[in-house]
Amino acid sequence: MIMIAIAVIAAAMGGLIAGLKIPLLFLPFLFISKVKNKKDIFLLLFLVYALAIGYEFEIADIYGTDLCMVLSVLIPQLLLLDSGLRDDHPIFAKPKIIFIIIISAFVLGWFVNAVFVGAILIALAFEFSGDNARRGIFAAVISLALLIGALALVQGLLNLEGGAATQVVFISAFSTLTALVFFWKHVDRRELWH
Repeated sequence: MIMIAIAVIAAAMGGLIAGLKIPLLFLPFLFISKVKNKKDIFLLLFLVYALAIGYEFEIADIYGTDLCMVLSVLIPQLLLLDSGLRDDHPIFAKPKIIFIIIISAFVLGWFVNAVFVGAILIALAFEFSGDNARRGIFAAVISLALLIGALALVQGLLNLEGGAATQVVFISAFSTLTALVFFWKHVDRRELWH
């Protein structure tokens, strides 16, 4: 249960860094559903939790917000979802020192947000280092990195007054195309074209 504890702590701290109250309300229920090994309840709670965070965490302009704050909210959700759907990672089963180091980095990250984001990325690296890494979550991490790079490249075109709608369209289109690249083998092309 160490990995789910790290994920819950990361999501709670990321929410606090961004000034959100929703994580503190939902995370105990997500943790209990994981401990009780109720994956269907965990998924249902995670869906409601993700919708609630989307309602509370509003971004009017992607270029006017602090990127570390946005990543502090988004990346722990990937860690939380993956750790909730799988058994504890064998790397975290024995050495408790890794748990202490990551939690210490989270505490330091309260003062320096970049350290917090780095600690979450290290926890994700441990999570994905096993043989049973989930393709979808791993693809989401790579897609997020590609999206950040694409947003940086087209900043001159999208960073306009009243450009929030254009930013949403660009992010949606880029995310859809990236998802198609990762999952094109799994799409039944006959159903797609008929």
